[in-house]
Amino acid sequence: MKLVGILGLPGSGKTTLFEILTQGAGVSAPGHGGREHVGVVQVPDERLDRLAALFRKKGVHARIQFVDSAAAGHEGRPAAKGTDLFAGVRNCDALVVVVRDFENPAVPVEGNVDPERDLRAVETELVLNDLAIVETRLERIEREFRVGKRQSEHERAPLVRCRELLESERPLRGEPLDAETDRLLRGFQLLTRKPLLVVYNQDERSQRAPRAPGPGALALALRAQLEREIVALPPEERAAFRAELGATEDGLSLVIHACYRLLGLISFFTVGSDEVRAWALRGGAHAVEAAGEVHTDFAHGFIRAEVIGWRELIEAGGTAAARAKGILRLEGRDYVVRDGDCIEIRFGR
Repeated sequence: MKLVGILGLPGSGKTTLFEILTQGAGVSAPGHGGREHVGVVQVPDERLDRLAALFRKKGVHARIQFVDSAAAGHEGRPAAKGTDLFAGVRNCDALVVVVRDFENPAVPVEGNVDPERDLRAVETELVLNDLAIVETRLERIEREFRVGKRQSEHERAPLVRCRELLESERPLRGEPLDAETDRLLRGFQLLTRKPLLVVYNQDERSQRAPRAPGPGALALALRAQLEREIVALPPEERAAFRAELGATEDGLSLVIHACYRLLGLISFFTVGSDEVRAWALRGGAHAVEAAGEVHTDFAHGFIRAEVIGWRELIEAGGTAAARAKGILRLEGRDYVVRDGDCIEIRFGR
């Protein structure tokens, strides 16, 4: 399951976003891990709902785990020695930064409301955090060199390049890297290497178009307070209330699907004896990797996959009808899975 961390300055609404994500599309109540709150969120998918209705089985959605971090909320106050402010999101696969784009006298802000300034403030914290990690590692490598230990020599050049970029206040997420350097940096869990979603938390008066945040990042606008009102309603009443307020888009789905795109994920479906399930998979992955998502034994004993697009399956009226029409395809382990594929894995024990 992919993990997404939520950051934001005080008053930005980051915790509001976390709460409405877990209440509106969640499958578990938020847990507590130190100063962080953790919740699991279902990925909305109309295709799964239609497939579940076709087969008259329970639909099980793909899931993303969100972490509401206490980081980026200390407003410049020094942390205790040895404290990692970003410990709660360091192992996340992507980050969400919530920036305030609304006026509210009850939630004071120093100066004018300025989401671009707030984004720069959070990004600066991420850059400085990464720079400290890189410099610490380079200092250790230099000490090893002085006593004749050169086992870490392969790390030096990539880390020096990272230091140069970070010192020029450039995040690392948009930098092209070869596979070896990518593997090396992954071990350091650098925050500016992680894909970034910027959420402009707006009210009904805000008309600001979110600024394109650069490579490896996306931005969108969300009216968190409005979404809070909507998710307080029973699920069957939300669409009508949204239409009544003139809200044409489901804000929660917008955020969750943006995270999905940011992580480079697609969905494939399986039909079991009692459920239809959506699985998250890296875009460009092969059928044997999809089999491994379902069960490691399926990947080890993979023989072939029976594949059909979700729309074709619905139009055919079910698996038996699709098989009778000859539109189910048999694919090998190197087949590149497409978004929306319905797959049945054939494997040997």
